[in-house]
Amino acid sequence: MSALSVPVASHITDDGGRRAAARSCVRAVLLVVLVVAYSLVLRVVYTGLISGPFAYAGYTSVPQAWQDGVASTMLTAIVALLLPRRITCASDVVLWMMLGVCVGPAILMSGYTGYLDPAGAAAFSMLLAVVFSAAALAVRWRRDTGSALSTAPATAADSMLVGSRVVRRETLAWVLCGLYSLGTYGLMAVTTGFQFRLVALDEVYDVRAAYADDLAAGGGLGYLLSGQAYVVNAYVMIRALAKRAWPLFALGVVGQYLLYSTTGFKTVLFSIPAMVVIAVVLRRRRPRSGFPLLFGPVVLMVGSAIVDEAQGGITWTSLFSRRFIVTPGLLTSVYADYFSEHPVALWARSFTRFWVTSPYDTTPTKTIGQYMLPGSNVNANANLFADGYANLGAVGVVVIAAVLAAWLRVLDRWSRGLPVPVVGVLFVMSAVTLSNTSILTAMLSHGLLVATLLVAVMPRGGWGVLSPGEASALGKPERGQARRSFQRRA
Repeated sequence: MSALSVPVASHITDDGGRRAAARSCVRAVLLVVLVVAYSLVLRVVYTGLISGPFAYAGYTSVPQAWQDGVASTMLTAIVALLLPRRITCASDVVLWMMLGVCVGPAILMSGYTGYLDPAGAAAFSMLLAVVFSAAALAVRWRRDTGSALSTAPATAADSMLVGSRVVRRETLAWVLCGLYSLGTYGLMAVTTGFQFRLVALDEVYDVRAAYADDLAAGGGLGYLLSGQAYVVNAYVMIRALAKRAWPLFALGVVGQYLLYSTTGFKTVLFSIPAMVVIAVVLRRRRPRSGFPLLFGPVVLMVGSAIVDEAQGGITWTSLFSRRFIVTPGLLTSVYADYFSEHPVALWARSFTRFWVTSPYDTTPTKTIGQYMLPGSNVNANANLFADGYANLGAVGVVVIAAVLAAWLRVLDRWSRGLPVPVVGVLFVMSAVTLSNTSILTAMLSHGLLVATLLVAVMPRGGWGVLSPGEASALGKPERGQARRSFQRRA
C-alpha cells in the first residue's frame, strides 16, 4: 500500500462510518416512534373496545398516570433497540415476533389492567424487560462461531451423514413429515374421525366442543395436531410451491382445512394467510429489518377496529386483537398478581410431578381461570414468562429466559443455510403459541419441537421464489458488513 493511499482509505472509511452512524440513528428514532404508536394503539383498543364488553371475563382497566405510561413505553422501546437490527438468523424471527405479541403487551398493559398497583406493575415490567433482553443478547453472543453450514458446497449442504451413510436432506425431511402425518391422521381416524365440511367462523365453537369430547377418549392427538397444522403441512405447501408441484400444494391446503373443519380451531385456518404474509415480508435480497414484525400487530389492531366500526360490532377485534395480543398481556398481569400473594406451583403439574406435591388441586391455568371467573373451568393459558412466574416466582422468569436462549441458540445452529422466509413460515405460528402457553407445552404440543427437528434436516437449496439470493440465507453476512470489512483491510 502506498503512502498516498493511506489518507484516502482513511477518508473513505471515516465517511462511510459517519453515514452508517447516521443511518443507525435514523433507524433508532423510527423504531422508537413505532413503539410509541404500538403502545397508543394497544391502549386505545383495550380500554376503548375490549375492556367494556369483556369486563365480565376479567378484562378490567383502570386509569394510569401518564408518567407510568411513558416509562413503560420507553422501557419497551429499549427492549426493541436491543433486539437484532437485521433478521439474519432464525432466532431473530422468533424474538421480534415475541416482542410484538407477548413481551410488548405484557410490559405495556401491566399498569392499566388493574391487577397490579403502580409500583408492582413497574417492577414486574422491568423484570420482563431485563430477562427478555438478556435472553436476546445471550443468543447473539458469539453465535457466529458455530459450524458455518451455509458456506458448504451445495451438494454437501443438501446431504447429511447418518451413521456411516450419506443421506439426502430432501429424503430425511419427507420421511419425518410422512411419519408425523401418519401418526396425526391415523389417530384422528380412530378418535375424532374426519369431518371435511364447510364450517363458518361463528359455528366453530360447536365443532370445537364436539372435538374436545372425542379427544377425551384418546388424547394423543392433542400432542400432534398443532405440529401437523403449523409445521408439517406448512412444509408440504412451501416445498411444493418451491418445486411448483401444484397437486402436492393442494394436498397441503386440503390437509389444513381438514384439521380446521374437524377441530374448529380458527388459528389453523388463519395460519395460511399468516404464513404467506411472513414469507412476503421476509423475502428480499438484503436481510430484512425486524420493524415489519412489530408493525404487523399495529396494522392488525387498527384494521380489525376499522372493520368492526364499519360493521357495528366487535367480532374482528375480539378474534385478532383480543385473542392474539391483548389476552397474553392481560394474563401476564393476572399471573403476577395472583402468584405474588399465593404459593408458587413449582411445576408440580408438569415435569416435577413425581417428586413435588402441588399446593393446588388444579393446574396454574385453571387456578387463574377460577380466579378471574369464580366457579368456571376455564383454562387461562398465559405466555412462557407468566408460566415461569406461576411456578417459581421471579426466579422462574429468569429460568424460562435461560431455557428460551438455549433453545434459540440450538435453533440458529441447526437452521444455518436456510432462507429466512422458509424459517419464518415454519415458526410463525409456533412462535405465536409462546404468547399463550409454556415453552415446554409449546415444544411438545404446539409444534416447536418438530419444527426444530425439521429445520435440522431440511434441504438448504431448491427453494425457488422463497430464496431471494445468497445474501438472505441464514448465517450469511450482509453486503454492508462485507463492504466495511474491505474498507478496514484497505
